[in-house]
Amino acid sequence: MISGVYQTYISRFATFPPSIEEAPHRETSLMICIPAINEPHILGTLESLAKCEAPLGKVEVIICINAPEGAGGDILSQNALTQQQVENWKEWHSPEFLKVQVMRIEGLPKKHAGAGWARKIAMDEALARWTVLGVDGPIVCLDADCTVSGDYLVKIEEAFMDPEVKLGHLEFHHPFEQEEDSILRQGIILYELHLRCHIAGLAWAGYPFAEHTVGSCMVVRASHYAKEGGMNRRKAGEDFYFMHKLLPLGGYVTIPATVYPSSRVSERVPFGTGRSQLEWVKGQSAEKLTYSVTIYTVLKSFFKDLSDSFQVEKEINLEEVKGFFEQGQLESMLASFNSQSGSGEIYFRRLWQWMDGFRVLKLTHHLRDHGHPNAPVPRVAKELLNMEAFCDRERNRVEELLRGIE
Repeated sequence: MISGVYQTYISRFATFPPSIEEAPHRETSLMICIPAINEPHILGTLESLAKCEAPLGKVEVIICINAPEGAGGDILSQNALTQQQVENWKEWHSPEFLKVQVMRIEGLPKKHAGAGWARKIAMDEALARWTVLGVDGPIVCLDADCTVSGDYLVKIEEAFMDPEVKLGHLEFHHPFEQEEDSILRQGIILYELHLRCHIAGLAWAGYPFAEHTVGSCMVVRASHYAKEGGMNRRKAGEDFYFMHKLLPLGGYVTIPATVYPSSRVSERVPFGTGRSQLEWVKGQSAEKLTYSVTIYTVLKSFFKDLSDSFQVEKEINLEEVKGFFEQGQLESMLASFNSQSGSGEIYFRRLWQWMDGFRVLKLTHHLRDHGHPNAPVPRVAKELLNMEAFCDRERNRVEELLRGIE
């Protein structure tokens, strides 16, 4: 099965042929993909994986050391040092269950070089190696500045023993307690609060795919990855687009183990954790803002109208929402979905694939820019807590974060 899917994939989507010559261990159960550029802390990630409880099968870690064309000498020197450090670590410190493979691909065309392409190269390699084994196993995403909980490997392995599971996302927690810089500490707390508030607000409003999309927390089954076109080559936000392409297709689980991303500053991407920290440090006296609760109130009414639109000539009367769509666009789409769908299941699958995460985010920004301006993150978090917008797990994490800045 996986061989046929792979052949179709490489004929349409792959960008590089497989480059790791050594065959994967026949008992491999997990393949972890780590992109790395100018990365001085990757040994901490490997040490964290090595300290995990050993899973039943073997674990292969694929590190894609990469750089764009024209990269500076400092970046290339660090890449060379990273490769040397990893090779030394493999020889002396890697546990029996963990096999580390290194790819080094530099000189990537600037037009596409970035987080998405580096992640794609590693994930495509993992797909090829699962095909060699004839196994439809999980492709795990991790970043080179993360650590993981001790049950990380066994929980992923356990989740993907269920053949119905196609996509997973791990828990995450920025370890602000360990951040010695008070400015970075406050910044990362506010950033994580922002992420959790937005997902909680969307869930409370009734959006069916209100899930986190942190790149270092994603896991996808190899055949599902291939059938849906693999990872994109976006320079940033590749994780958001990837997850929201796959979430409406089903087979999703939250995996009860934790990834601990770094709270460091970064200029590599135009948004995300590192960029948020950079902006916070530069303008540390300014308030950190997030989407207003009133936006989720509007979205709640809108999503309720959508949920009532099967086999009904539904006119959406919310002027704030209608202003986002071209005249008649929404009603036309709903009518089209109704005429093409023989069941509510098919109708809502088509509806939510169209009203996907990207369109919901654009609508959120439209509402922000038309009467519902952003508000301070702590205030929004407290308002959502009062609305019981969080599940118990998220509520506990938000309350912990709020305590961290009080």
